[in-house]
Amino acid sequence: MTTALSSGARCYAMRLVPGTDVLQAVQDFVRDNDLKAVAIVTVVGSLTDAVIRYANQPGGTLSQGHFEIVSMVGTVEPTGAHVHISLSDGQGKMFGGHMLPGCLVYTTAEIVLAHLEDFVFTRVPCALSGYDELGIQNI
Repeated sequence: MTTALSSGARCYAMRLVPGTDVLQAVQDFVRDNDLKAVAIVTVVGSLTDAVIRYANQPGGTLSQGHFEIVSMVGTVEPTGAHVHISLSDGQGKMFGGHMLPGCLVYTTAEIVLAHLEDFVFTRVPCALSGYDELGIQNI
C-alpha cells in the first residue's frame, strides 16, 4: 500500500463565462496565483467544444455540440495539469477521457479548486508507466 501525505487546503470558487477555454483558465489561475499544488474538487457546467484524448490514443478528438459536464477531476501545478472530464450529450450519451485545451464553455463552468498548501506538485518520469507522473513534495 502506498503511503498518503496530508495537507491543509484553501478553496477557491470561480465561474467561467461562455467561450472560455476551461483548462486554460484553470491553469492560468494556478500560475497567476503562484499555487504549487491544486486539486479540482467539483465542476458543473456545459461545453460547445470538447477536446479529449481517449484511452491509449496518440492525440485528441474534437467533438462539437452542446454537452453537460458530468465530472471533471484532476491535479494542476504551475507548469501542467492532469485532468479527466466526463460529458453527456443531448441524448444523455456519455463520453470522456483526458481533457486537452480547446474545451469551450457553452453557458457556464462553475469550478471549485483546492490549493493543497503543504505540497508542491511536479511531473516526474515513472519507469513503470513510461510517462511523467505526479510527484508530491512536502513544503
